[in-house]
Amino acid sequence: MQGRDSDTRWWTSPGRLVQRVLTLDDTPHSIALGTAIGMFVGLTPTVGIQMMVILAIAGITQRMFHFNRLAGVITVYVSNPLTIVPLYAAFYYIGSLIVDAPMSPAEFQQRFEQTLNEGWFAPLQFIFAEVAWPMIAGSLVLATICSIPTYPIVKRLVEVKRRGQVGPETESNPVPPPVPPPDNSP
Repeated sequence: MQGRDSDTRWWTSPGRLVQRVLTLDDTPHSIALGTAIGMFVGLTPTVGIQMMVILAIAGITQRMFHFNRLAGVITVYVSNPLTIVPLYAAFYYIGSLIVDAPMSPAEFQQRFEQTLNEGWFAPLQFIFAEVAWPMIAGSLVLATICSIPTYPIVKRLVEVKRRGQVGPETESNPVPPPVPPPDNSP
């Protein structure tokens, strides 16, 4: 991809996603809160509608508080085609410890993987018709555990990144001290 800006494909790697979040133009609080909300939503069985969920949360909460919607939308990519099977297996396993589950975690994983080969509707039907309560319970536990530390970590990373960007410029181009006014006393 010669001649292309290195930031044009930020969604292709986790490192670029993190860099994109850390360089958003907003307050560290807003970016960190958006990232934490995105982490929470990304760790729920809502793949396919997660971006809409973020925008709905932003619309509902806009009078109460502000968060960076783009940070939230970027962070929901924590669940993607590569992570969906292990995440959903974890949701089910954790949920099966909390509520009655219709099958063992191993049976769940086998059945879920089978439904992934049957088109887009089969996994949704399986999750929401057969194993909804363990999935929801487990995902809420995992989403809470992961999203709570996300806020302070991201806020600190944004602050450190911004200090790092300002520091070298200040050191290499020091601002001269102010010149005192001339002394006109006799």
